[in-house]
Amino acid sequence: MKKKLLFIIPGLHMGGAEKALVNLLKKLDKEQYALHLWVFDPSGVLMHEVPKEVKIWDAGARFAQFSKGFLPSVLYWLLRFQWHLVLHRLRFTWITQRHSVNQAEQYSWKALRKFLTPPSDAFDVAIGFLEKTSIYACVDCITASKKIGFIRVDYTFLNLDKTFDAAYFQQLDYLCANGNLSEAVLLREFPSLQTRIRCVENVTFPETICERARAEKVIDPNEITLVTVGRLEGQKGYLLALEACKILVDRGIPVRWYIIGEGSERQKLEPQIAAYQLQDHFILLGRLENPYPYMQQCSVYVQTSLYEGKSNTVNEAKILKKPIVVTDFDVVFEQITSGVNGIIVAKHPEAIAEALIEVLQSPELQQKLTSQLAQESQRYGNEIAQFTALLTP
Repeated sequence: MKKKLLFIIPGLHMGGAEKALVNLLKKLDKEQYALHLWVFDPSGVLMHEVPKEVKIWDAGARFAQFSKGFLPSVLYWLLRFQWHLVLHRLRFTWITQRHSVNQAEQYSWKALRKFLTPPSDAFDVAIGFLEKTSIYACVDCITASKKIGFIRVDYTFLNLDKTFDAAYFQQLDYLCANGNLSEAVLLREFPSLQTRIRCVENVTFPETICERARAEKVIDPNEITLVTVGRLEGQKGYLLALEACKILVDRGIPVRWYIIGEGSERQKLEPQIAAYQLQDHFILLGRLENPYPYMQQCSVYVQTSLYEGKSNTVNEAKILKKPIVVTDFDVVFEQITSGVNGIIVAKHPEAIAEALIEVLQSPELQQKLTSQLAQESQRYGNEIAQFTALLTP
């Protein structure tokens, strides 16, 4: 009989964890596993990549109404005299306004869960594929013989309430990081869970990435182009990137820096881009289903994150053998050796700009970096074995 697996994630938009989940669903043996996916928001651009064999569960009508926003949802339930839902919606909004984003997601969970309709089936294994809500839903809402949670960033940078999380982590059979350094952080922060913490790296398809990178021509080869891929969120350091872009343009280097991703940081970035008159230089492309042609055709791939887990996009740039400039978030040292297969710099606009100038103006350095990446043995495939090892009794 097939082992019944349920994966839980809020949405399948263009993020590293989301791509990793889709890749994992594609790779798992459909003869051995019956695959289910509970996704709260089914509008993500990666939904159509989910294999047809996967049964998809949504979060139900209540959550759809909840997602329309505060006033529409409150009015809807007021008119139907559903006072308990009005109170939970008010509670959710009050909490989210009083706390930082990450802690708000923790403390508002018990209100949010009132609007979720979980899958009715029981499962052999349930997997919360992201930190916070995915794990809380796995623990509180699902009937399963085994439960697994994933933390996909350096936990210390999330500024979360450890006591809140520890109560949930204790109810998991395994807590997984996606890199060795992130695993070490979890071992340090939650020593009582030492026997349950594992490293399970993101599933990557090098052949698919290279094939999709050849799909179309998107960049003029005569232009100096930089590309960054990632959600428009504060942790990605886009304000640092914008300041670095200004330094480059002020020094007479006419770069075009393409930003691929979407998120709440757009409302901060757009006015600043206009104030610096960088509309032709720092370009927000939004979400793209296929970012790889931009990554393949750019002069340098840049990642200015303040913190990360093991970065999918850095791995993808390595697969495409691009010169890479990254900021010195802790986990990057697991992926890049500065001066050998990329350049690691301080989280400061001047440092980022100087490193980019060095790479852009030195064909010899570019050749050195790309040659090293060509020589490196990119080992992919162990990720599936790492994951399936967790599923055995």
